Amino acid sequence: MPRKWSGKTVKCENLTVQLTGVLSERYVYDLGECVVVADGKCVTILDGEPDRLVVVKLRVQLDPETVDDDDREEAMRAAATEWAALMESADSGHTPHSLAFGTTLQDQSMPYPGGYIHVLVMSKVPGRNVQQILSNLTEEERVTIRNQLASTLEYLVDLEAVHYLGKAAGDRITPESGIVKMFKV
Repeated sequence: MPRKWSGKTVKCENLTVQLTGVLSERYVYDLGECVVVADGKCVTILDGEPDRLVVVKLRVQLDPETVDDDDREEAMRAAATEWAALMESADSGHTPHSLAFGTTLQDQSMPYPGGYIHVLVMSKVPGRNVQQILSNLTEEERVTIRNQLASTLEYLVDLEAVHYLGKAAGDRITPESGIVKMFKV
């Protein structure tokens, strides 16, 4: 399935989005899923904005014949938890906004027709890709990014939307925390 997503169209709620480029792709074998994050362009007019650029996260069921009901339910809970975390963190100012969330079935052009696709359509966060401008950032700008990242991660952990195993009870996520340092900003 790698990189076969560019050019595909997905529908979610009242939105139709054309995927324009894959940002990441990984397999979650214990849930029988491929998780794809892609840039997209709304084919439907959204908020009066034709061709609005968005980010789409897909949780694509691999072979529906080999995934049992428990794994399918766990995958749905994971997708719903991500959506809830995105909705809860919308006011942080550092995360995208949810535009649509739903589940659809893979059609005949997809790898496993009849398998589910959990679709989460998000706004693009303003600004530029940090990895592309990292070498040009001042230390003050890097500190700002680390502070925002620590704040967002701490907020999500407090919501129990994500689980950070390296965090002992009562510890706070700070810009010096290992999880923040992993982002290499």
